[in-house]
Amino acid sequence: MNSQKQSEAGSAQRPLRPSGRWPSRSSLLRLSTALDLARARSRIHAQPPRWPYLLAAAAIALMLVGFAAMSEPLGMPHAFLVAAAMLLVIAAHAALSAGGVVQDHAADHGKERFNDLCDMLEHRLEQLQDVHWEISETDTRYRDLLDEQSDVILRRDASHRLTYVNSAFVRVFGIEAAEAMGSEFRPNVIEIAALPSIDVGNAERGTRRLEQVETAAGPRWYVWDEHDVSASDGAGIEVQAIGRDVTADCRRAAELAEARDQAEAASRAKSRFLAAMSHEIRTPMNGILGMASLLRETAPTDEQSTYIEAVDQSARVLVALIDEILDFSKIEAGKIVLAEAPFQLSEMAQSIVELLSPRAHDKGLELALTVEAEADRELTGDEPRVRQIMLNLLSNAIKFTDHGGVSVNISGTALGDGRIAIELKVEDSGIGLSAADMQRLFLEFEQADAPQRRHQGGTGLGLAISKRLARAMGGDILVFSTPGTGSTFIARIILADAASGKTAQRANSLAPAQIFHVLLAMDTHIERRSISHILKSAGQKVIEADTSDAARHIAIAASAGHAIDRVIVDVGCDPERAGGILAAARAAAGEARVIGLVTVNVLARSGLAKFRSLGFERYLVRPVRVGSLLEQIAWRAPAVSDAKANPFKAADAGQVGMAGAVPSWQWHEQGDGKAVSPNVLLIEDNAINALMARRMLEKCGCTVEHRPDGSSGVECALSVLRHERPAFDLILMDINMPGLDGMAAAKMIRKAYAADGELAAHETCPPIVSLTANAFPEDRKRFLSEGLDDYLAKPFDLDDLKALLHVWIPRRDAVSVAMTSSARG
Repeated sequence: MNSQKQSEAGSAQRPLRPSGRWPSRSSLLRLSTALDLARARSRIHAQPPRWPYLLAAAAIALMLVGFAAMSEPLGMPHAFLVAAAMLLVIAAHAALSAGGVVQDHAADHGKERFNDLCDMLEHRLEQLQDVHWEISETDTRYRDLLDEQSDVILRRDASHRLTYVNSAFVRVFGIEAAEAMGSEFRPNVIEIAALPSIDVGNAERGTRRLEQVETAAGPRWYVWDEHDVSASDGAGIEVQAIGRDVTADCRRAAELAEARDQAEAASRAKSRFLAAMSHEIRTPMNGILGMASLLRETAPTDEQSTYIEAVDQSARVLVALIDEILDFSKIEAGKIVLAEAPFQLSEMAQSIVELLSPRAHDKGLELALTVEAEADRELTGDEPRVRQIMLNLLSNAIKFTDHGGVSVNISGTALGDGRIAIELKVEDSGIGLSAADMQRLFLEFEQADAPQRRHQGGTGLGLAISKRLARAMGGDILVFSTPGTGSTFIARIILADAASGKTAQRANSLAPAQIFHVLLAMDTHIERRSISHILKSAGQKVIEADTSDAARHIAIAASAGHAIDRVIVDVGCDPERAGGILAAARAAAGEARVIGLVTVNVLARSGLAKFRSLGFERYLVRPVRVGSLLEQIAWRAPAVSDAKANPFKAADAGQVGMAGAVPSWQWHEQGDGKAVSPNVLLIEDNAINALMARRMLEKCGCTVEHRPDGSSGVECALSVLRHERPAFDLILMDINMPGLDGMAAAKMIRKAYAADGELAAHETCPPIVSLTANAFPEDRKRFLSEGLDDYLAKPFDLDDLKALLHVWIPRRDAVSVAMTSSARG
């Protein structure tokens, strides 16, 4: 029985490797001995009888045929068959010689021939012994290689009977090879996870599957790769399967999935927390800012005004910090959605530079903007996000620069597919960054370690947010810096060219028809380069010089026949030196008119009087706008009042100051001028915010009806339909209120006003505006889509409220309510 199993096992392994019974070394030796005996007898008997030859040859031939049959798995039976045939020929020859067929003198020749054939056969047998040894060695190495594999390897025929298994199979499933061979084997599958098909060869298709199977060590996950192979005899197809234990990988994947789920849950919880905190912080912040705004209306002393301003600025900084954290949270959660709308990039950039210029000028810094022609066009993209990137980069540059200045350069490159690659470059002369600082500069809540940076404060989120926004727009932000020499930030983004293809090219469109020779006698090099770029783009001839070297350049230009037509100086230079430069230019020009211009900060125009006395006639407000510069160069007199036609007169009259309280508002009906008070329903649950909003509305001349929750607010609004009170001109509705929230209350009011019947026949629903601390743009969109007319985010101040009233106070019937303002006496 055991011998039968071993025979079956040996036969079953045949497709995997050559095997079977080999001719033993002793058999080959016996065959060699027989040949030697035959050779000896041929020498003893001069004339041997024919029967010994026939008997010996037949015996050897039969032995070789048997070896050939047994060695068929080797694929080499031909060697033994050839030898048998040769012996038969020898026997026949010997028989003929012994029978007298040949002559006696040929006997010696026959014996020699016989000996040669025996030598040949012996050599062939030696070769077969060598082949036998080599194949045995190869078989051993092949078996050892497969047995050393940690993967399970098996083969099975069409009937699912195993034809080969390696040692890993025996170890994993606890089944001996002899027992497994020839038997049907199917592992006990606990769970299956399907995987896609894979290509395992040029012409063969295989399958891959993931299964949890029962093994000798318990349940384990295995990935099985199976593909068809030809059987070694070429008579059929077998399946070779390789199984790899991936239990540890599956465990790690499960742990990662669990960690991912936990992280996503934590992220959602964080987003909810931040949104709730935003609302809860904005609500009291609205009271702080609103009360500070109201305090300004109480004629405070100078000291009190200082305190009020400090409260207001601190509250606004806190609101900005909250906005920054919320913005980053949205980006981190992947909830950022980029809008697509046309906008003018150069105008946006100019507005940002003008917004931050007072901060730069207060520190004595230069600030200049240059927009190249390719970027000076109408583009399509998310303008608020582009503005946010530039605002963060520029405000950071100003914050960390104490001397010199900051320049902004915007260029563009057409990509040929309707897109423009925009590059925003912000260069400063600040404290610079080390290599270590730059590596973590864009990390969340990180700032450089330099004390100069730490004392500036901030969350360290601005650059992280900007970088992620730039990447969302198909670009990135790069930084180049050396400690002590300043930094250069480059934001690259991809925007679409507007469908109109409208290119501003303001410098060319506003360029004067005449070409002027302009001398920029300025020691502020950053702003000088910017002004020079604008003028050169407009085709003007420009000479740049420091004030100390300006006279020499005037003389050189005059000797070359190009007298100076326009002289531009900065208000910060020495007035006497500036006057001397202008006088030299006028002297060199002879009878030609030379115009002097002065660049000045928007809040520092009092020093213009001295320059006017020295002959300067025009001024330019820093940062210089393209249109204003070219207009003043060309001396285009504006069609406005004489005060504006003579800017020095306006500045001397002190009409640019910003002191004084915010004017109060009065309401009048058109026609008889009878004063009216708009009737406003305020629905607000927070007592402080309600007090603040009520006082602000009263300051604006409104009559206010306050309700502390949604239910009482709805009841108050519906009482108008029952003619129990006068109609409301506006409803201000808080959104987050206990009980009935603002959205539900608004829907109930609108539904009642829209109902058919005599009750609502002559009434229209007043505008409903949300007052909410939910400050995300999507919140505004949601409120408007659900029926509210407008949105006023907390915190807001008196100016915000006035702007809202100006838009939404309705015209009722034929009566128009207009808003006018008068200065307070």
